[in-house]
Amino acid sequence: MKAVSFYALPLLLFSGMSLAVDLPTLPSQHDASPHNFFLSSGTKLGSSDSFDTWNIDSGYSYSIFDSLDVYIGARLNNSHESIDQGFLSGVSYNVSDRISVKSTLRGYQYEENNERQGAMAAEISSRMRLTENLDVHATFDFEKIQQGVEVGLGFRF
Repeated sequence: MKAVSFYALPLLLFSGMSLAVDLPTLPSQHDASPHNFFLSSGTKLGSSDSFDTWNIDSGYSYSIFDSLDVYIGARLNNSHESIDQGFLSGVSYNVSDRISVKSTLRGYQYEENNERQGAMAAEISSRMRLTENLDVHATFDFEKIQQGVEVGLGFRF
């Protein structure tokens, strides 16, 4: 009996001191990854095209902070005459849940003296979400041969 009470006494004393510790989360339960892919499209009225040119930007973005992303990608378009396609990179900042601002540097080609030249273009754009599926956006595009300002509505689906 003394042997049983000798072993039971430490168990009773140490059982009250047990602490629960959370287990590490499983990979499927982690928060959102900082790695993302993006795909966006828009139109641009070209001076030499009879129809709007559809630009499609796609690529990889990495979230540095909750509201700041850096990205790299490629731009494609549907025009046979336009040479406004190639690689792009930039920074995107979410001012709030409804307002975002981004800046982009991209490569493009133009023709000068019957020679094709390569250059860089800068683009600054902002977007404000009006409803769940409707945005208003403004873009300022600066290239060596032209500058443009664009304001429009965007539908998100």
